Amino acid sequence: MRVERRHQDLQVEIAKQSVQKTQHELAKGIQEVRQDIEQKSKEIAESGTSLSRDEVQELVEQINKKLDYLNKYLKITLDDELEIPVVKILERETDRVIRQIPPEHILSLMKKIDEMLGILLSERV
Repeated sequence: MRVERRHQDLQVEIAKQSVQKTQHELAKGIQEVRQDIEQKSKEIAESGTSLSRDEVQELVEQINKKLDYLNKYLKITLDDELEIPVVKILERETDRVIRQIPPEHILSLMKKIDEMLGILLSERV
């Protein structure tokens, strides 16, 4: 009985250590991606130029390569109504949205503001 209990305790301890190691590796990977994005942003801001569509696509591919080992990917779309880019980080297996910039509630708020401005402007004319 004691041997079984010790064996179970040992298995639990090994599982905890494995989870902690995985969490540490994920945190390190996310930090590296964040630093790369910040560095690229600074370079772009300092140069004072805008990126072409091909350059943006290349950056997205580089970020996706780094996110790949975290089982995540980056998706950039253009909102049809607002015509602004929407950036999403998605889980590869489930396509669950982990992070979206701008968030969905901000997009809906922006659409409502545009709608209200449209109503105000059309009534004044």
